[in-house]
Amino acid sequence: MNKVTVRGVDGSHRDYGLSAGSIAIGRDPASHIHLKDSQVSWKHAVLIGNASGCIIEDLGSSNGTFVGAQRIQRHVLQPGERIQIGPYELILQTVQVPSPNSASERTLFAAADQYIEHHEKEQGASVQRAVEQAGAAVKETIEPRDWRALLKRLFPLMRGAAEYGKFQLRSEIRAGITVAALLVPQGIAYALLAGLPPVMGLYASILPMIMYALTGSGRQTSTGPVTVDSLMLVLGLSTIATAGTATYIALAVLLTAVIGVSQLVMGALRLGFLVNFLSYPVLAGFTSGIAIITVLGQLHHILGLPQHQFPFLYEAVIDVLSRVEQANLATLAIGLSCILLLLGFTRLSPKAPGPLTMVVACTALSFVFRLDQHGVAVLGEVPRGLPQLSVPHFDWAQIKQLLPLALTMALVGFAQTVSVGKSLGNKYGYDIDANRELAALGLANITASVSQGYTVSGSLGRSALNATAGAKTPIAAIVTALCILLIALLLTPLFTYLPNVALAAILVVSSLRLIDTREIRYLFNVKLTEGLLLVFTFIATLVFGVMPGLLLGIIASILLFITLNTRPYTAILGRLPNTNIFRNVEHFPEAETIPGLVILRIDASLYFANVVFLKERLHEICNRYEGELQALILDASAVNDLDSSADTALHQLSAEFKQKGIAFYIAGVKAPVREVMRRSGLYSALGGDHFFFTIDAAVRRFQERTGTGALKSMTAR
Repeated sequence: MNKVTVRGVDGSHRDYGLSAGSIAIGRDPASHIHLKDSQVSWKHAVLIGNASGCIIEDLGSSNGTFVGAQRIQRHVLQPGERIQIGPYELILQTVQVPSPNSASERTLFAAADQYIEHHEKEQGASVQRAVEQAGAAVKETIEPRDWRALLKRLFPLMRGAAEYGKFQLRSEIRAGITVAALLVPQGIAYALLAGLPPVMGLYASILPMIMYALTGSGRQTSTGPVTVDSLMLVLGLSTIATAGTATYIALAVLLTAVIGVSQLVMGALRLGFLVNFLSYPVLAGFTSGIAIITVLGQLHHILGLPQHQFPFLYEAVIDVLSRVEQANLATLAIGLSCILLLLGFTRLSPKAPGPLTMVVACTALSFVFRLDQHGVAVLGEVPRGLPQLSVPHFDWAQIKQLLPLALTMALVGFAQTVSVGKSLGNKYGYDIDANRELAALGLANITASVSQGYTVSGSLGRSALNATAGAKTPIAAIVTALCILLIALLLTPLFTYLPNVALAAILVVSSLRLIDTREIRYLFNVKLTEGLLLVFTFIATLVFGVMPGLLLGIIASILLFITLNTRPYTAILGRLPNTNIFRNVEHFPEAETIPGLVILRIDASLYFANVVFLKERLHEICNRYEGELQALILDASAVNDLDSSADTALHQLSAEFKQKGIAFYIAGVKAPVREVMRRSGLYSALGGDHFFFTIDAAVRRFQERTGTGALKSMTAR
């Protein structure tokens, strides 16, 4: 008997036996397989088992039924295929082996058609109910009460416990205050890193954070100024204007607005998939490069030396090292002490407000001993009060100049925020909507530009602190923003004597945390090519700069993808003894092949870039077993797409095999690929009895036609 395993997001799993007949799947407690989640429809899908195999059919669900990445209406399942219904994954563990006379696609589809005819009335009723529900929904939109439903869709925070489950307001407030204690010194430090007045770091942490908390899907994501955005901004704008000038500040505000509008438009167009162009190795290498650039860029602050501008990083480092004998010893001592203090707080008590404690201590010591009179640079006066809300001046010539930088920062900021959200979502059991994140981040950046702040993104360090401090909802982020608001309104004069070297220490420690050595080792252990891609992006960022380094990393990632897909992995398969399981004979020496038959699996979609490789591989097999080969089975279970070039090549290969007297079978073809073959005539040319849902069925058909049954290795020439 067949068996389906249902896996939940929490790692739990349940097994259900499948017998002849149908099994209902849905949120209805009366369903045979009851899936309790809002993403699952009341009557979602049905599984049908018979002597020919197993079929799944969607019953008009809202969120769909997926097999792999393909949304399906009706699908004949293959062994091991994974069905995705909401957050649940269903896996067909075993499949009854059909007889050779009923195992071809032609026969199994006939059985499926009989089922559809039998349940046609029920399906029609489901469609009618869906139409009635849609009509009711349209009717309700004109009613005033539906504005509340619309607001709840736009602002998830309004759903309260229905969205976030049980939470304690006390824990949210405690987490918000904890993050504020970290964000105050970080916001000031990041603003200085960006070449902006320190108060802009506080302004960027008030209204933008509230806006994201209201609209974003990340429950514990803490937005605000971050290292990567700050460094990209200063490196991008310093070629246009001098950091710290009024022109530079106006450009930074305008750039933030352009970034926000770009993200908002991309979110409206549902372009969240663009984050895929920033693969994890590229993003990790780029972030690590940014971290090193930031650390080296703080050397002059740590040593108490005047800063000189150089186009390349290595020139700036050489300049600082050449003037090291001019270092201010008091500044150096404070800087090293602050770094050690922050590292100690991180190791001994991660939740403790280490940066804020250090800032208070350094400010008090600086005021008491008047360190500014001993060569220690201090922050100076920080304006007190709230930001004036104003729309930035839009100059189309400047926008055109800023657009490349804005689009790059929009994509990088989005990638950071989504990665933070997914990391916490996977840990705490909720999903991140990439398109909602784009829109929310766009609104946050637009709000930042209007409130005299600068570009914001999700911070992994602050978000992780927010979660560990007890936050379960965005209420904690709103508490953080309110704390920053009170500090900007009342306490900014206290920062006047804060040594700049203390802020440099915060940047050094927070930047070093961006380099995740465990993830780097993981990439090298799992896949060497991805580890090398990370190193390439890291070196390119250090040598050529932030923008060129990121662009080179993306290009290298795309070239690696193309290279791997033009020469995809292929394997000759054999059957494991006493099973109907087929595996690569190189990895499983015990796997047995059949005289006169070769089973080839190709692990990629077939398209113009790899079609030559496919033909070469099949010709190589024919030449290798010349005189012995009677049939060839192509395992297409990993082929997700087929273009015209590949289809033409399959036509040519089938004709060649026919001339040589070699039978050509194809197993495991997915529905979209099969439809291409139908439209091109390949399905008819080969015949439906040459297409099989399983390799085992194709092998049995070959054995039936040739009268062979024993399994042994074919002699290679």
